[in-house]
Amino acid sequence: MYKLIYCCCCLLLIVTTQLSAKLMRVEELTNGWSLREKGSDTFISVPKIPSGVYTALEKTYGDLQAPGNDINLRWIANRTWIYNITFDLPDELSVDSLVNLTLHGIDTVAKIWLNGELLGSTDNMFVRYSFVVGHVLQSNGPNLLEIELLSPLEQANALAEQSLQLGNPPSCPASRGDVECHRNMLRKMQMSFGGAWHPAALSLGIWKPVTIEYYTVAILRNVDVALKRNSTHWTMDCRAFVDTADAEQFHAQLVVYASELLPEPVEFEPQLLSYSSAMLEFQLHIPKDNVELWWPNGYGAQILYPVLFSLKCYRGEEQPSLMSRTESKQLLNIGFRTIELVEDEDAYGRSFYFRVNDQPIFMKGVNYVPADILPELAADTDTLQYLLQAAKDAHMNMIRVWGGGLYESDAFYDLTDAYGLLVWQDMTYVKAVYPVDDVHMTSMRLEAAQNAQRIGYRASLALMVTNSEIELYLAENHTDFGTEAARLAAEYKMLFIDNISEELNILAKPRAGPMLSTPSLGIAESGDKLAQNPQDPKYGDVHFYDEDMLPAVWNIYPEARFVSSFGYASLPMRSAWLHVLGKDATEKRLVELINQRQHNPEGFVAMLQLMEKQLPPLLSWEKHIDKFVYFSQVSQALTTKLAVELFRSRRSQHRTMGALIWQLNDVWLAPTASCIDFYGNYKLVYYWARDFLAPIGIMAIYNEANDQINITITREDYVSNGDMQVYDVIINTYLWNDIFVKKQIARAVPLGANSMDFLKIPMESVLYEKHSKHEIFLELLLKDKEEEIVARNYFYPVPIKDIVGMRDPKLQLDVIGLDCSNRVAPFENNFSLRITVHSPALFVYVELNHPEYMNFTHSFSMNGFTQTVPRQIVHLEFVNNSECLTLNASHFSVRTMNQYIK
Repeated sequence: MYKLIYCCCCLLLIVTTQLSAKLMRVEELTNGWSLREKGSDTFISVPKIPSGVYTALEKTYGDLQAPGNDINLRWIANRTWIYNITFDLPDELSVDSLVNLTLHGIDTVAKIWLNGELLGSTDNMFVRYSFVVGHVLQSNGPNLLEIELLSPLEQANALAEQSLQLGNPPSCPASRGDVECHRNMLRKMQMSFGGAWHPAALSLGIWKPVTIEYYTVAILRNVDVALKRNSTHWTMDCRAFVDTADAEQFHAQLVVYASELLPEPVEFEPQLLSYSSAMLEFQLHIPKDNVELWWPNGYGAQILYPVLFSLKCYRGEEQPSLMSRTESKQLLNIGFRTIELVEDEDAYGRSFYFRVNDQPIFMKGVNYVPADILPELAADTDTLQYLLQAAKDAHMNMIRVWGGGLYESDAFYDLTDAYGLLVWQDMTYVKAVYPVDDVHMTSMRLEAAQNAQRIGYRASLALMVTNSEIELYLAENHTDFGTEAARLAAEYKMLFIDNISEELNILAKPRAGPMLSTPSLGIAESGDKLAQNPQDPKYGDVHFYDEDMLPAVWNIYPEARFVSSFGYASLPMRSAWLHVLGKDATEKRLVELINQRQHNPEGFVAMLQLMEKQLPPLLSWEKHIDKFVYFSQVSQALTTKLAVELFRSRRSQHRTMGALIWQLNDVWLAPTASCIDFYGNYKLVYYWARDFLAPIGIMAIYNEANDQINITITREDYVSNGDMQVYDVIINTYLWNDIFVKKQIARAVPLGANSMDFLKIPMESVLYEKHSKHEIFLELLLKDKEEEIVARNYFYPVPIKDIVGMRDPKLQLDVIGLDCSNRVAPFENNFSLRITVHSPALFVYVELNHPEYMNFTHSFSMNGFTQTVPRQIVHLEFVNNSECLTLNASHFSVRTMNQYIK
């Protein structure tokens, strides 16, 4: 698909060269920057932009990710830093050109100087700033650009002093580790100030490109496209957003090229636009037969069509000269789909589900945090592709971009479009009260407008939400706020309803949202009064983190309509911790690092209690680190699997229609709820997710009150003709001391596309002879008409710690690889691990411990699995292909739960 799009784009660009006007010129100031502390004459070379002060100083003062450096390097955020670059003007520059200096992302409070003249300042890292600089530029010599970055700590504290005088409550993240307060005072990535699972890292820098733009009148910045469909055509309802530095009206002529959709370019009549609100509204009508639908992952293909918008702007009635740079372009890849957020009254309250192309879809997904705590590193294309490909491979179809992070890069949304990952986009406000003075309000409105206009057309964009957990924050603290509660509620409505929501509503309809907050009662239940209980499970969405309830049993979960955030913490594997420690690794330093990186205010209490509920005793984790890591990952995987399977089993009648795990990725190596650690290592919960999120699944939940097993068979896909198929449900009973099946039950179940069925099996019917449920476990298989296994699951009737009769499986591991002596680069470093057992092995966990290779990005075909066959092949694949790797059995450590159960 990428090749197809690229070729089409080339053809489109060739066609557009025939236009009479010249294209605006954009020069990106990428190389040649330097950095110094204000007042210092010592310059540090900056390899390229984007950049940040922490990354620029890494070689001098150390990596922020190194042990203790989140604290040791905090002084950087207390200083003022200056980036500077010199550049020359192009030889050819039209006499009627305007020139902009455009800063696409400055983190955060800065003063901008050009040739010694102050152009202006920035105070919002999520806003694009443009300055007209033609009158300041020197044509006969180098131009000096300086960006003076002020201390974010000093700025936040100064603004907090003013805010506190108005009675606003302070905002300090809850954390056992060091954090900084007053994050709500700056329009900056909120997680920069630290929190319960991430470090404080008050970044500052140039986190997006800096460009010089040469043009005549105006620039086409963004095009928003909303899609409507009738019986014969798709209508592209478009709004083109134009920037101009002129203070007068101008003419604009638009041409649209879509060779795969329309036989000819569409040329619109010139329009007269106002400089104060420069926007073009227009429609394109595409015959339905010309279009293939875009589908979420698992439901069909992700077809994208390139559409080029070319805008020519000029001042007078006459066409501009051929030398005038009057033309600017935007190339969009459009996916044709309809998407609705359905909120209908029903017997359970009010529904809350997404309907795509008229199909109700259960959202299986994950919450996404920035790929790095330093925003200039968060858009690394390789990292984004690795993480989002992992989400796709695990059958996920929705990503929630969390409000404590960023509006992600264009590369991120390119990938979500290409992979069919629907995006739930939070605006960057989270669990605090924000200032509503005129200066802040103007900046926040601009932030909302610019970012909505940039991503609004995306096929993957499902919903925009103006904030994360602020409505819940106000409800939970209503009593503590006392007489200020009414004022804070009024200011909340002023900011998010009257301003930010209104800015989002400028986008063309139809589209879902905007929704006010998450969790919430949804859009339909929103009104003048804030919800007293935004977590009401009968409406909207909920977040679930009630650690006191120890979620190891199914009946503690709310029967919510949509669970947009839930998760449980675990530790990354040993090799990842050793990666952080480097050559100085010792057991003592490892314990110290794990403790220092635990920022949850309760420490390890919740994690240990959850393990205690399910697994054998862990008396002292400091003395048994490998056991602690293993147990934490098994516990996280067990609990997440149970929750997801329960939520999926409630899909009938749209009772529960979404489960988004907290969280996919991480910003540092720490005990967190990530499925993939900071270095890209999959935790067991990710390996398991590839099974418990599969579109065809068989799930079992024990109903203790009735002593029965509730089995759900689900199929989540789309076939236009219904595609009814008959599947065989097979339930195999095993004893823990024998690898052979002792008893089997079989049922035939008909199942159509996007449907489900249920079985209730009495516990006594699966028991074998006189053995109790403590001595058995079940293998659940789903076979199609060709007798192929399409789904497999395991059911353990009792907590793992209460299993009786388990044996040592006498596990043996052998490595099968290729001979490096006759191979040439690039190398396919793939290995097969042959694992042999003599009795069932529970949660077989394999970890690479080769001192040189363990830090290479790699993954197993399965991990943490239950082995019920004498021989199992596990494939190991490395990303590294520059050298030939050699491995043997000694380079792996293997654990099973058998060794801990007596």
